[in-house]
Amino acid sequence: MIPVSVIGVITVLALFGGLAWVLWPKDVPNSAAGGAAQTTITAANTPGTTTTAPSTTSPTTTRAANFPAGASACPGGQPAGSYKESATSGGKTSCEFAEAVRIAYGNSGATGASSTVSARSPVTGKEYTMACKVTSGIVTCTGGDNAVVYLR
Repeated sequence: MIPVSVIGVITVLALFGGLAWVLWPKDVPNSAAGGAAQTTITAANTPGTTTTAPSTTSPTTTRAANFPAGASACPGGQPAGSYKESATSGGKTSCEFAEAVRIAYGNSGATGASSTVSARSPVTGKEYTMACKVTSGIVTCTGGDNAVVYLR
C-alpha cells in the first residue's frame, strides 16, 4: 500500500504541472525563446531571390528614395510635413528657392499627391507657381522660370 503522504505529494506535483502546462505561453516568438527574430527581404534586382536577415530592435524606418542623377542636394532646414530635403537640377534654380518650394509643398497637406504650390524666391523676391508630382518616392516640382526642384 502507498502511504498517503506520497499520494499527496504526487497529487500536488500533478496539479502544479498541469497548471504550468495550461498557463505557459504557447505562441512564444523566437526572440523570447532565445533565438533572433528574423525578417525576409526580397532583393530588388533579382526576382525570386530572398535573404533572411536578423531583425533589430530599433523601429522600422524606410530609406528615402535617391534624388535623380545630376541633382544637387541643398542644405535642409526644419522638416515641412514629411519632407526634410530638397535638390535642384540644371543649375538655374537656387537652393533658397528649392527650400521655399519644399516648405510650401510640405505644409500644403498634399503629402504624396500631385499638387500645385506657390513659393516666393528669396533670391528674386518673386512668387512662382510650381506643379508638383510624385514618382518613386521623389516629388518633382516644375514651373516658375524653368525651375526644377526635387523633394524627399
